[in-house]
Amino acid sequence: MKIKSLLLGSAAALAAVSGARAADAVVIAEPEPVEYVRVCDAYGAGFFYIPGTETCLRISGYVWYQIAAGNYRTNSGPGIAGDTTGYYDSTTADGWMKSTRARVNIDARQETEWGSLRSRIRIQSTWGTQVDGPASIDQAYIELGGLIMGYTESFWADSKNGGPSNYGSHSWGGMYYGYQQRHLIGYRFDGSNGFFAAISLEDDTLAGEGYMPDVVAKIGVSQGWGAVWVRVGYDESFDGTVPTLSGLAPIAGLNDGGFGVQLGAQINVPNSPGSSFRVFVHYADGAHAYNVGSPSAIFGPTAESYYGGSEWNVLVSYNHQFTATFGASVAFQWWNDLYYAGSDLLSGVDAWGAEVSLVWFPVQDFEVRAELHYDDVGAFRAPATPAPLDPDGTISGFLRFTRYF
Repeated sequence: MKIKSLLLGSAAALAAVSGARAADAVVIAEPEPVEYVRVCDAYGAGFFYIPGTETCLRISGYVWYQIAAGNYRTNSGPGIAGDTTGYYDSTTADGWMKSTRARVNIDARQETEWGSLRSRIRIQSTWGTQVDGPASIDQAYIELGGLIMGYTESFWADSKNGGPSNYGSHSWGGMYYGYQQRHLIGYRFDGSNGFFAAISLEDDTLAGEGYMPDVVAKIGVSQGWGAVWVRVGYDESFDGTVPTLSGLAPIAGLNDGGFGVQLGAQINVPNSPGSSFRVFVHYADGAHAYNVGSPSAIFGPTAESYYGGSEWNVLVSYNHQFTATFGASVAFQWWNDLYYAGSDLLSGVDAWGAEVSLVWFPVQDFEVRAELHYDDVGAFRAPATPAPLDPDGTISGFLRFTRYF
């Protein structure tokens, strides 16, 4: 009986303890709901909502590896017998040039009562013969509706509206069309029936040079058949003076400011998507920021010993898209009467250039591109130096492999 009483008492005690523990059991809180990344399809593929916001973000970019070659002139060498100006110190160099580039674009957008609000940052680094990292902010700008402000391509090169009115030929290099990046504030307008217009106030020094900015404006129409446009740029800091020559006094220019005008058109080929013909006609009153530039046949260590752009310039380009993954383009450019660099002094020398470009996408987002370029400049004549020199033509090209993401 004593053993039985002991067992019953122990069981009752255990039951009481178990009941007490059940009453005091720890309740584990449910995890907070997780907001997973949501796709944002308002601005195209690749955008997603930043968690907890209504801002859409896209990260994109590319990596390329490029092998290039060319023959070109340098400003060192024995020069020409009897020359004491330094203009003709030149040698011809040949060789391979390799480069690898990494680029990352960060694009954030959201809708507001004033239109789409956007900010874009482009981070880039190139390792190669002439430039070696590190990564830096290559561009950064803000957009609100049609307003844009920050550091990016000049509207002379790319107003980010107007379709084919931006850049030059169909190739990556684009021939010579005046590419440059600027600190700017501008406005773009896109109307009905393909009408577009843009205007920007731009700074070419980022350091302040008075209170008058450069001004660029563009207007045109882009429709299914193609596009036509006119572009004007005013360089307020251009004075047309040839810098000090080797042993010679500066030559005063005639201009206080300079301007360039371009008429352009693209005609799309019927029943051949992606195929088109482009023509650009350009005039500039000096070798300033809104001249398209030229093959700068360098013969000496000073700026005046090579050419700037020309008074008149014509660029024609044709691209044929053979398949959805393979296309080829050819282009020709002609310069009439080159200016000496940085001046409004004409040299009487003409030049021409040509290129061919092949682009193939063997798989999605992987590009194989090859371009071949040739330039030929007429007999070089330095200011106040009678002896001419007729340079050889220059040929260059590259093979590039690019992975986009």
